[in-house]
Amino acid sequence: MPINGRYYDWEHITIQVNGATLADVLSIDYEDSEKVNPIYGKGRTPRGYTKGNWEGSGKLTLLREEYERLGDPFSMKPFDIVVSYAKEGNTSTDTLKDCLFTKRSFGGVEQDTERITVELEFVILGGIERS
Repeated sequence: MPINGRYYDWEHITIQVNGATLADVLSIDYEDSEKVNPIYGKGRTPRGYTKGNWEGSGKLTLLREEYERLGDPFSMKPFDIVVSYAKEGNTSTDTLKDCLFTKRSFGGVEQDTERITVELEFVILGGIERS
């Protein structure tokens, strides 16, 4: 099987929070969903649908040092998180608009651990823009 090209890897990803590039990020996950309500009439199958609310959320896992540089996550005003995927001259960007941190979890605080991490959960209030 021939190798057609290099896929995205961690080296290709840049993450910015509130305009600042984060260096000590271990992972970022984000998702959105929109509720769809089937409308029934005569018969067993839906005759149409309505749409409900849109929701977006995510989770950012950082080393403790990067967390310290962010300051108090709960006192921040709504901010954008920009995730850029750059490879071979092409850049794809997801902008998570108007985010707020909602929960923080501390991990890796034990003897012989290689790193101390902080996980920050966030809500996306303004949508996800792709470019």
